[in-house]
Amino acid sequence: MKKLLYILSLLIIASMVLAACGGGAAAPTSAPAQNEAPATEPPAATEPPAAEATEAPAGEPTAVPTPTIPPPVLTEGEGCDPAATRITWFIGLGAGSQPNDVEKEKAWVDKFNASQTEACVLMNVVYNTGSNSYDALRALIAGGNAPDIVGPVGKAGRANFQGAWADITPLADAAGFDLSAYDPNLLEFTKDEGILVGIPFALFPSFIYYNKKLFDEAQLPYPPHKVGEQYDGKEWNYDTLRELSMKLTVDANGNDATSADFDPANVVQFGFYPQWTDARGIGSLFGGGLPYDPADPTKAVIPENWVAAWKWYYNGMWTDHFIPTSDYANSDQFGKGNVFSSGNLAMSQVHTWYTCCFDLSKTSWDIAVMPSYNGQITAKLHGDTFAIMQDSKNKEVAFKVLSQMVVAPELYQIYGGMPAKVEDRPAFFASLDERSAPNMIDWSVAEEMLKYPDLPNHEAWTPNPAVVKNILDTFRTTMDQTPDLNLDEAIAQLKLDLEAALKDAQ
Repeated sequence: MKKLLYILSLLIIASMVLAACGGGAAAPTSAPAQNEAPATEPPAATEPPAAEATEAPAGEPTAVPTPTIPPPVLTEGEGCDPAATRITWFIGLGAGSQPNDVEKEKAWVDKFNASQTEACVLMNVVYNTGSNSYDALRALIAGGNAPDIVGPVGKAGRANFQGAWADITPLADAAGFDLSAYDPNLLEFTKDEGILVGIPFALFPSFIYYNKKLFDEAQLPYPPHKVGEQYDGKEWNYDTLRELSMKLTVDANGNDATSADFDPANVVQFGFYPQWTDARGIGSLFGGGLPYDPADPTKAVIPENWVAAWKWYYNGMWTDHFIPTSDYANSDQFGKGNVFSSGNLAMSQVHTWYTCCFDLSKTSWDIAVMPSYNGQITAKLHGDTFAIMQDSKNKEVAFKVLSQMVVAPELYQIYGGMPAKVEDRPAFFASLDERSAPNMIDWSVAEEMLKYPDLPNHEAWTPNPAVVKNILDTFRTTMDQTPDLNLDEAIAQLKLDLEAALKDAQ
């Protein structure tokens, strides 16, 4: 057993070294953990490829502490009723493993454990960096020690354990929990491959963050805050966004991108950028989709709306020049990937969690609704929930704990997600207002964009997920770094590469 733990430790250390040694890359393509600000690029918090581990000793830590990585946290149910059913809560696939978060989570657990006698919640926290937390959970499952509850976790994190989650619908029915109180779109979003794996909890809709100072300098109206509003007499669609973004893109001589004198080699301000997303996220500007056929998972499919979105995005970089290329986005002048925070970007599509990552009080900013494509609005959505593992031996009691977790204001505040329950949102927005003052942000935009999620979601499971993700990331990097790319040929090759990966998964 000691030898096995030693081997597992070596695997985890190796994964950390590999994660730390990454060289220069294209624009960041994955979101940071919702409560962490990135340094030069967001940490891989939700979808790292992981080496397979086979076993872990029961009750022992599953990651190796180092001077810079906090050790695992394992609680033992202090203060629980002796007869209470023990429910293990694994934290580490998304937000929640930062030391300050752990302290707050433990306070909630202590309070919950003291409030009743049926359940005793035990925490197992593995710091989320590289792939070590994913390896740790795999090891627990393989060793027959699967936790009962995992979270907070989003779609990308759950996709790494496809098929491992329990359907909570019968558990909710047995407990008398009313799922009809939730928006059907949010319930659909919380399904994985048709299975409801959690209750909507912390939501992170996307919308347009805009820099009011840059609009004021250009003497341009702000973008719309309500669905259906026009912009300067025109429909608020991607053609209008393109025109506006070109006017807000400026070179070193003060020429905007609509001018014949504009110099794309010396841009000092850009109009628009879909920040911290991947190729599927860019595709979702024009609607949701999947890169494979659910009826035949060996068949690659490139949705037509993705093709159109990719062409709009690519032309925005290399022809119209209102979107920063990889070199621009990763430069010092543009925040080393955190482009909106630089103050030199007029508009950016990002999620609610981006309030972690720029100065909310010193930047003059507000938020606007997404434009439409062919009359339809899509605002890609992230969302965390707590999920029960299929291998849990105490699903019914675990659901009773979970049903309390998803309505706990203390947990909402830790993870920074918009509450799924409407009545809990005013307090959430009030806390953001305090941080954003003197700005007065129109948070109704965020609530409105919840009505337009990308379904299927851009983080939905795919066969052979790590390989498929790498192929799509490589395609995004090619777009970002390659002028004069024959995009039709690149997309055709992408489809061939995806199909090979999908067939390898069978």
